[in-house]
Amino acid sequence: MKRVLFCTYCSARKRRRPAMLPAVRRYASPRIRAVHRESRRAGAAFAILSGEFGLIGPWRRIPYYDHLLRAEEVPALVPRITDSLRRRGFRSVRFFHESARANPRLRPYLAAIRRACRRAGIRLTTVELPPRAPRP
Repeated sequence: MKRVLFCTYCSARKRRRPAMLPAVRRYASPRIRAVHRESRRAGAAFAILSGEFGLIGPWRRIPYYDHLLRAEEVPALVPRITDSLRRRGFRSVRFFHESARANPRLRPYLAAIRRACRRAGIRLTTVELPPRAPRP
């Protein structure tokens, strides 16, 4: 089942330590931890969609940064995501997210993963999480 990717977007809340940290530890998000945990239970791969770094695995070490993906940045990010999906051989992506109606800042992340999956010919399933839900 490793051909399935469980994915979610990064978070604004981050640990500010100056040292490089694994992505799953850098982002201070119960959502990210819950989706990562669920991916392990399902035997699926896991990645975080970062507006700064593209698709990153949980253990990739990243610095502290502060960047929210903007709509005008999506076209430049899509080829990077598409490349990553193809290179890793995924057949489907399950993208976990909060409501874009409740949080319009998520729309560029949703647009980016939708376009990248379409370009790569990969089936995308979006999973809208209940408000403030700690588990997918």
